[in-house]
Amino acid sequence: MNVLVSAYACNPARGGEEGIGFNWMHEWHHTGHHVWCLTTTAGQPGLTAYVNHLGPDERARMHIEYVRVPQVIDYLYRWQFGVYLHYIVWQFLAWRTARRLSQQVHFDLVHHASYGSLQMASWLWRLGRPMVIGPLGGGQHAPVAFKRYVPDWFKTETLRNAIAWLLTTFDPNVRKSLQHATLVLTTNNETATRVKQLGGQRVQMFLDSGLPAGFLPTEFPVRAQGEVLRILWLGRLVTRKALPLVLEALGQVNPRVPFHLTIVGDGVLGPQLPDLIRQNGLEGRVTWTGTLPWTEVHAMYLSHDVFMFASLRDSFAMQLLEAMGAGLPIITLDHQGARDFIPAAAALKAPVTTPAETVAALARAVEVCYDNPAQRVAMGRVGYAFACTQTWYLRSLGLQQLLTDLAPPVAVGLPSIAARQASISRL
Repeated sequence: MNVLVSAYACNPARGGEEGIGFNWMHEWHHTGHHVWCLTTTAGQPGLTAYVNHLGPDERARMHIEYVRVPQVIDYLYRWQFGVYLHYIVWQFLAWRTARRLSQQVHFDLVHHASYGSLQMASWLWRLGRPMVIGPLGGGQHAPVAFKRYVPDWFKTETLRNAIAWLLTTFDPNVRKSLQHATLVLTTNNETATRVKQLGGQRVQMFLDSGLPAGFLPTEFPVRAQGEVLRILWLGRLVTRKALPLVLEALGQVNPRVPFHLTIVGDGVLGPQLPDLIRQNGLEGRVTWTGTLPWTEVHAMYLSHDVFMFASLRDSFAMQLLEAMGAGLPIITLDHQGARDFIPAAAALKAPVTTPAETVAALARAVEVCYDNPAQRVAMGRVGYAFACTQTWYLRSLGLQQLLTDLAPPVAVGLPSIAARQASISRL
């Protein structure tokens, strides 16, 4: 099958959106299809190295088209409005490239993989081919009641929400792409609801994150029980990730509970961390490592007892899946992707009501984890079992199964159900 993948962000050497774009491209190729990938030049060094390591037959099935925007648009990318402009211009030029390619190649399927943003959607519906969009996020909002945890609220939330409304209301590509899509994948219920309001006909919840097979331990990792509860927080230190909310909750944990928090990551909140730690009475109970190499991050997951993360706005959060893959129980908020995808028995999810109630619930969750080591292990096992179903390979097979069920004409050229089941049984 000939698959056209639109992956604005695509780089095998990076995580986040770039890793998502690359992994969808890679898995279509890995499962035997001929792939044409539209992307920017940002990931070109990593993609060139990736293609060079392919065998001759594999290389013949992989075609990467670097779509370049005018230099002035590249320059404007350094400002927030320029990011949106860059993507819009790139989408237009990618469609022109795809239109040219379609005169030479019959595409059986188009997959818009990145950005996974509801507000941007895709120009490629104009090709008139069966099309998968997503997984998409973007329909979720940070709860206004928690505004005090986001000091740059106007910039990161008010403006973001206004731009999202403008694009979904006035950009015809948003509605047209969702209405013409064979299948729209969404990564939380808020986004699914908005897609349906905009005319999406076939909408399926589907996690945007995935794990490389080599990430998962071959067996559930059993941790030695220590006297101190080792808590891990990992992510970018940006306001919407709401690390101060976690620190406030830890400041309210019963003093009888010995715990130590490790913070991994860097960002704009970094300079404020010493004051936040002192304000919440956590001196001597927090270690901030900054950004770490991936091998050390992986070790961090395995050397802690609990993963605690309370982002106020996230489609999901890749680190939640990584933590489950390492067998960690989760303490998080009961909203957005964390609510929709983390199994109930794998996490303690605090209700998102008022700051006081949420902080209290997070604090009690820490106490429950300390008092019930057997429950921690049981939660970790449930999360680990879920994470084992979310390797990139199994996710690609899952998407192909959805296409077989929802769009039989697209299924021509996809592996048979029996072949996919055999593949899964070998893992």
